[in-house]
This record gives sequence, structure tokens and C-alpha cells, in this order.
Amino acid sequence: MALSRLWQYVIAILVFNILSVIVWSLFSKSGFGGNEKYDYLLLAIQWAPGICSQKQCYDPLPTRWTLHGLWPTFDDKRSSPEDCESSCTLDPLSGHLESEMKKKWPNLYGEDASFWKNEYCKHGTCCTDILSKPTDYFKAALKLLDIASMNNVLSAAGISPNSGKSHSFLSMDNAVSEILKVKNVKYVCAEVNGKQVLTEMRLCVHKSLSFMVCPSKDTGRTCDKSKHFYLLSDDS
Repeated sequence: MALSRLWQYVIAILVFNILSVIVWSLFSKSGFGGNEKYDYLLLAIQWAPGICSQKQCYDPLPTRWTLHGLWPTFDDKRSSPEDCESSCTLDPLSGHLESEMKKKWPNLYGEDASFWKNEYCKHGTCCTDILSKPTDYFKAALKLLDIASMNNVLSAAGISPNSGKSHSFLSMDNAVSEILKVKNVKYVCAEVNGKQVLTEMRLCVHKSLSFMVCPSKDTGRTCDKSKHFYLLSDDS
């Protein structure tokens, strides 16, 4: 009888430990209760003509680089924190902020407000240690987009949207380094009619909201930098 009780005790301890590991893993992945644990932010900016060359988008397409998101990120191989509030709502934006969001953070596929809510609830709730309110999160991303100054970067690289002309990533890297003083920026590409088309750039951001050199971790679906890329024009 004593031996049976001992086994029951051992089994109970094992079950408890297993459940504790499972719960800890789920909470770590979701970010609940610990959104201050991420290491940096990833600013994802997108080029609509490139994205919409392979997907159905709303017309008219933006003719400028726009925001995809601002994402808290770990500097190792763990999944980045997401959905850090179990219940998330977003009040309608209004006034100048809404106008700026429509211009610089549009939904390429549908209604803007649903896109903004998804980005805030999925990512913005995980960086409330530095951006405590939705408006803080949106304004920070908009400011970073302005600082990124893609027109200046492209001009320095001698690049303009042209569906018939290819460019080297070296020229883009040099321009990013010159204008933004950072390196190891990540690029996202799509294969379109045999061409490597640039669709997105991802820049790393300190918690102080200044740009930084990205860690070596892969922060997205990278392009083949040994090949040239195309920056499609909006009439492609």
C-alpha cells in the first residue's frame, strides 16, 4: 500500500511538472504577462506595386512606401510575442491621426480599421512597456516611417520605380547605411514572371525608437542578394 501511494505521488509530481512546462511555453509564445521580454522592434515597410503584382489589391495603389507593421521581436530563434492581451479592442481613430494612417498605413486588401486593429492587437499589445496606448504605437510607427525616408534612400542608391530596370542589393545596402546609419537590413522579395521583385523592407529598431543594426537572425523571407531585384512601377 505504501509503495502504491509512493507511485501515485511520483506520477502526480510528473504530471504537474509536465503541465507547468506546457503552460509556461504557451505563455512565453503568446507574450501574456511578459511583453517587456522582447529585444527590439521590427519596422516592416512595403512597396504596394511589388506586393500587388502577385495579389489582388484595392485601387488606386499607394505610390509611396507604406507601413505593414511594427513588431516586437526576439533576437534569437524563438517566435516573437503576439496577442499579449487576452481581450483587445481598438477605438475608432479620428482627426489628423486617422488621415495620416490612411495615407501611410493603408490596408491594401480591404478596410483600413480592421487592419489597424489586427496589427495593434497582435503586435502593439506586446510593447506596452514603451508604447502604452494604441495611439502611442501608431504614432511611433508613423514617425519611424518618416525617419526611414525611403525617397532619400532610393535617390542615394540611384533607384526609381521601373519595371524594366534591375538593381543590385549592394547599392541599396550602401544607401541605407549612408542615410540611416544601419546595416543588415532585411529585404522581402517575390518571384514575378521570372523577376525577383522587391516587396518589403524590414528595419530593426531599439526600444528607444532609434534604428539599429539588425541581429544576424533571419527577420523575414529574405531575397537572393546575389541576384538583382526590380522595384516595380505602379503601372506594371
